[in-house]
Formats: sequence, structure tokens, C-alpha cells
Amino acid sequence: MPTDLLTLARERAQANLFWCYLGVQVDDAGEGWVRLRVPVKDGLRNSAGAPVHGGVLGSLVDMAVGGALGTTHENAGGGVGQATLDLNVSFLAAPGDGDIVAEGRLLRRGRSIAFGEARITDGAGKLVAVGRATYMLLLPKT
Repeated sequence: MPTDLLTLARERAQANLFWCYLGVQVDDAGEGWVRLRVPVKDGLRNSAGAPVHGGVLGSLVDMAVGGALGTTHENAGGGVGQATLDLNVSFLAAPGDGDIVAEGRLLRRGRSIAFGEARITDGAGKLVAVGRATYMLLLPKT
């Protein structure tokens, strides 16, 4: 298992089928935070030329907070070892051109519950969505 959190986060992203489907890339990671990037393609829009679908932005809030949590425990590989309990997203603006960037960070992590927040920006750095998520840590079955 890698000790470098960026390498670990990237390996976990490659093991998560949904992240791969969306084309999520891990730009950076540290203890309790990650920066994700999604190249915009027409498959992420309602129609060609339309803004990115809001569900993609909501998913990115979930992925960014989950990715941040995943930097704090060994059982998070491939999107397992933790489960979303609650997710709140506020859509602030339609994304413009360029990649979508999601920055997630933990606010608090206990033994079994964690809280985090994410900020989503477009290619110009415009804030397009913010959100919070609550996660439950799942212990490995013995």
C-alpha cells in the first residue's frame, strides 16, 4: 500500500468504476482533503452545448468529500469502507467552459461518522456549487 496520499488517492480513483465512467482525475490530495478534476464531455450534459448536468456536480460533491475521507483510513479502496449518509448540494451557477474542479475537505471525523464539505468550480475558477456530506465508516467484516 502506498504511503504517499496522492498516489493512494489516484489508485483508489482508478479502482472506482463510477469515477472511471465520469473520467474523474485526482489532481492533488493530502490528509483529509482532495482536489478532483473532470474533463467536460457531451455525455455529461443534457444535450450538446448545454451546461454540465447538475447530477454531475452533486456526484462531485459526494466524490470530493468521500475522497477526502478516504485519505484518513486504509479501508476506503475503490469506494468501499465508507457510505454516504447525507448529501446536500447548493447549485450557484451554470458551469462555463473547461474542466470542472472539485475540492473536498473533512470538517470532522469521529470513530464511525465523518462530516465534510466541497466546492465545485468551472474552468474559469467560477464557483458553481457547494455542498456537504456525512459519511459512515464501515468496518471490515471479520
